[in-house]
Amino acid sequence: MVPMIVLRWRNAFLSATSFLSLVIVPGCGDGKPNVDTSRTEATVSGVVSVKGVPATGGTIHFNPSNSGRIVPTRTAEIGPDGSYTIKTYTGDNRVTYGGEVAKKNTGVGLMKDYASVHTGENKINFDIMGAGSKRLDVDFTKKSRPR
Repeated sequence: MVPMIVLRWRNAFLSATSFLSLVIVPGCGDGKPNVDTSRTEATVSGVVSVKGVPATGGTIHFNPSNSGRIVPTRTAEIGPDGSYTIKTYTGDNRVTYGGEVAKKNTGVGLMKDYASVHTGENKINFDIMGAGSKRLDVDFTKKSRPR
């Protein structure tokens, strides 16, 4: 038989632990990240470069979809000098590339960049595979030596 005092202490401990866990653990909300769900549009312009050299054509795509806003991707042409101008929604946008810039540079069509778009005019330049890039350049033209 367990002494009555032990049961009281155990019940008091469990009650205190339960109360503290409710106070310490913050609310989880709806589990979605804090994202921009507005339909506010902004203009983004800049230059797309490949390894520091302006791209000479192709397309740039801004996808402003997120957990609170499902909208189509916006597309703009990359000019002969690498410049582009696009109108997209504010907030974080996933940026991808297509057309000529992807055909001329292996792997660029699979790359994803991100841009945080704010209200008003935005100037964002992209240097695909540029200096400081973590992408690996592999030269497949070199032949391995026979062993």
